Amino acid sequence: MKNHQIIIVAALMVFSHGATAAEKFPPSWRKTMTNDPATNPYLTEYSLDLQNPLQTGARNFIVARLVGSYCQGAKINRSKLMAYLASTGMGNAALSAQRDAYDAARMTFNHFDYRALAHLCAGAEYMLGAKGQLAQDIGKPGKGEPRDAYDPLNPMIMVARLVPRT
Repeated sequence: MKNHQIIIVAALMVFSHGATAAEKFPPSWRKTMTNDPATNPYLTEYSLDLQNPLQTGARNFIVARLVGSYCQGAKINRSKLMAYLASTGMGNAALSAQRDAYDAARMTFNHFDYRALAHLCAGAEYMLGAKGQLAQDIGKPGKGEPRDAYDPLNPMIMVARLVPRT
């Protein structure tokens, strides 16, 4: 009888640990992970006009790549994204202006972490959907959550690889 009790206790411990390990992000984030900039401060932060069309376009390009690469079920239409980038004047800009724009945009993401990513995933429709505030109709928002689970020991997200080499 004791062996059965030990097995049951061990199973309960495994199941309870598995339930907490399955959480993709801390539950306290849930109330601010919305598609509304009034409650999601990251939407406001990453939607600001940078006062330079090339820098704003480069930043929006990076945000779209982040959403497409890290958000569960999100899809970014590459041809629409490239058309958006061209509409910002990036294609006609001098190479040095392009580099400057990407360098300035990359600075925006120096301290980009999993919490910011989770909030951007939640606000993908607001930013990139049919009435997108950054770029209209270039992608599908997916489930509004990151693909991978939160790792509190490694919360930073490397953005540099999403920036095109110019």
